[in-house]
Amino acid sequence: MKLKKITDKGKTGNFDIGQGEILICSWNNGVNPDFYAFDISKIIRKVDEEYFAKAVVGENYKKIEEILPEKVHNYRITKSNNGEIYFCTFQEGIIYGFDNFGNSILNWDIEVGEGHPIYDIKFQEPDFLWLAFPTGQTVTQVSLTDKQEVFKIGEYSWEDNYEPLSYPESVFVDENNLYIPNMGNKKLFKLDLKTKEINLTATFEEKIWQYGKTEIGTFIVTDTGIYELENEAE
Repeated sequence: MKLKKITDKGKTGNFDIGQGEILICSWNNGVNPDFYAFDISKIIRKVDEEYFAKAVVGENYKKIEEILPEKVHNYRITKSNNGEIYFCTFQEGIIYGFDNFGNSILNWDIEVGEGHPIYDIKFQEPDFLWLAFPTGQTVTQVSLTDKQEVFKIGEYSWEDNYEPLSYPESVFVDENNLYIPNMGNKKLFKLDLKTKEINLTATFEEKIWQYGKTEIGTFIVTDTGIYELENEAE
């Protein structure tokens, strides 16, 4: 699997997927983030906070920010096919949900994870969320309808060494699979959403923090930046 470096801007932050572009929130100074974007040209450009919020959340971002305790860029964000949008930050452990008009539909102080913080969330149709608990070496599926855990990989361990997951910092969901990049063992796993069979997709030389498939390419975040995965084996 060949890697092509796009930028070093994301190594202290994360990327979000917009319409035909990648949005980057980079905490280079540790206090106030910088925002960047690139499209299919792979040319990095700096954008402002409003551009980032509109691209990632939508035109209702100000309405949503009136309800959220913090600005939207402080949250991990995921959307459903019908436009619902969900937010979570590891400082709170509360999942906030909004409809496509920006109206609040969920404020869930989630009680799974056995004390471990949630670092990422991703929506799976029709009503599930996948949650990443890196310090617990666990990824969990919860039902938004029943407000219950329905499946997990891992046991919320407090040990550093655990298999197969080792500090799964984030998750990514497409139509058929859940992808789990692991910072601890540098491995990318793929879980079949129907069979729940998990397989190793790739092992990298650097720690991997994030993975995402988009219409402009497939990307990972490592310690040194954002890379495009070329000739990815499915």
